[in-house]
Amino acid sequence: MIALDIVTVLFLNQSSLLAGAAVFMIARQRRSPSSGFGILAAAFSLQGLGAVLASFGEQAAMPVTAWTLGSLTLGMVGHGLLVLGMERLRSGRLHRVWRLLAVYPIPLWIAAWLTGFHLDNQLRATLFHLNAALCLLVASRIVARLRRVEPLPSCLPLEAVLAFSGLSFLLGAGVVVFVADFVPWLALEFFVQILGNFTIAILIYSVATDRAERKLALMAELDSLTGIGNRRWLDKMLPSRLSPGDTVFCIDLDHFKRINDRFGHATGDTVLVAVAATLRNLKRSDDVLARMGGEEFLLFLPELRSSDPQPIAERIRDAIQAIPFQHQGAALTVTASIGIAQVVQPGEAWPDLVHAADMALYEAKRGGRNRVVQARRVPQGLVSA
Repeated sequence: MIALDIVTVLFLNQSSLLAGAAVFMIARQRRSPSSGFGILAAAFSLQGLGAVLASFGEQAAMPVTAWTLGSLTLGMVGHGLLVLGMERLRSGRLHRVWRLLAVYPIPLWIAAWLTGFHLDNQLRATLFHLNAALCLLVASRIVARLRRVEPLPSCLPLEAVLAFSGLSFLLGAGVVVFVADFVPWLALEFFVQILGNFTIAILIYSVATDRAERKLALMAELDSLTGIGNRRWLDKMLPSRLSPGDTVFCIDLDHFKRINDRFGHATGDTVLVAVAATLRNLKRSDDVLARMGGEEFLLFLPELRSSDPQPIAERIRDAIQAIPFQHQGAALTVTASIGIAQVVQPGEAWPDLVHAADMALYEAKRGGRNRVVQARRVPQGLVSA
């Protein structure tokens, strides 16, 4: 085994923790309070201060009771704050458990006063390691939950490093319990934790950066008024090949210019937002909804099992007409015309499908509006015959 000086390793460990705290403090100044960086800075700071006390204790520079109980308390609360900081980073909310950290040390101090367990190196080190292992594994689980919702590039490495650090502490607890001369082993373990501290700080910052970049990308692909996708987003969401059953609805609000001219653009915006919300609620989870501009929406229904999509479009038309709009106490009815086109054979091109739906939409407009028209499309082989 590599021989490492425990005093030197503890000094490097506290340096890595305090450096991580400084990184989080700088990041906190540049980002919103909901980013969790303030809590993470406190977590690393407390762990670093706990390591400082332990280092002083190893050099007999402090009373035994002060450094043993102080370093244990700071370390345990610091790891607890790490969990809260990761949850704040994931959800933007501060979990209610944070209040327990205020009283977390009290039972620890009572137990120390009654039993003096903190003076036993083995008991103190075991408790510290088990607490650290639990908190790091919970933090890894939080990142896993984040990764399922937001598959950011930095999430998987961060999840792995947190889990590895937690397992390292768990292994360390076993060493403390079953190995008589465990101090050299702890020196090696804390050397591993030093590398983990730097890596965790870097990866947490990377996760926040990835989220910011993803948010900017989404903003460029979402309609700022309605919150649904725009043309650019639609192009990314379309399948590479169309299959029989794939269907397009071109949905256009009737006489929308009159609404803007008569009631104002604010009312028009309200109508667009409500219609977009209605369409979002009616579509299936794998359907693709986008605002094509102005008052026109496009709904792509992949692999529609029904060979007759008209009843689905009729339900959408009825739902739009049933939206309860009001302007200055007067009821305002909004209707929509819908053009449908459905893929009838493999290999059809997307522009042809949309063009067919557009032609059907124009036919609905010419036919009096507030109606659904399906494009009459037949396989190419039948046309040539």
